[in-house]
Amino acid sequence: SGQYPTLDNTSHLDAVYCLGSASSANDEVPWMLETMKFFRDVADTKLKVVGCCFGHQLVNKAFGGTIGFSDHGFIFGADKINFNSAEIAAETAKPGSIHQKLCEILQARKPEDGDLQLNLLQSHQEEVTTLPEGARLLVRDNILTVQFHPDLTPELMMEKIWPSLLQRGVAEEKDKSKVEGEMQELDTDICLDILEDFFKLQVE
Repeated sequence: SGQYPTLDNTSHLDAVYCLGSASSANDEVPWMLETMKFFRDVADTKLKVVGCCFGHQLVNKAFGGTIGFSDHGFIFGADKINFNSAEIAAETAKPGSIHQKLCEILQARKPEDGDLQLNLLQSHQEEVTTLPEGARLLVRDNILTVQFHPDLTPELMMEKIWPSLLQRGVAEEKDKSKVEGEMQELDTDICLDILEDFFKLQVE
């Protein structure tokens, strides 16, 4: 519709959320270019930005990251996401930043005998292959992005995305029951709690 986010029309908000898309972040069509400009403008403000899947990729591309195809092909359904304990532990030693505070939140949820693993929903074939300069594996100041889908439910995945995968030949109907079964036990609630904690943190 030609309407793009700007600092002016989002000034009344505490946060913005960029969701998934059937488009590729490498398309660089006008609405993507305008949205990426907005993300760069937001970096110097206290407005929180959360991007997931396509949103994750577009935010990273806005700051100089690169997007490419996954070595694992099209990923759809439940997937174990591993939060590297060594990375989290190292970052908790760097005081003062919102990144450090989020690391403390993740560290508190880590089991004593290993890494924090969450079973979360994914639907993508492209991913961030190179992080932008200054970005970290967990968060960049007031901007947090993730490749997985904390915004979706198994029902929405099967209703909105599965049919298009069948049509494109990416998925097969015989696998439907298996995919649905794997999505029955998810850690989305934990992920949403972590996002809520992120929203509560104050940007310095």
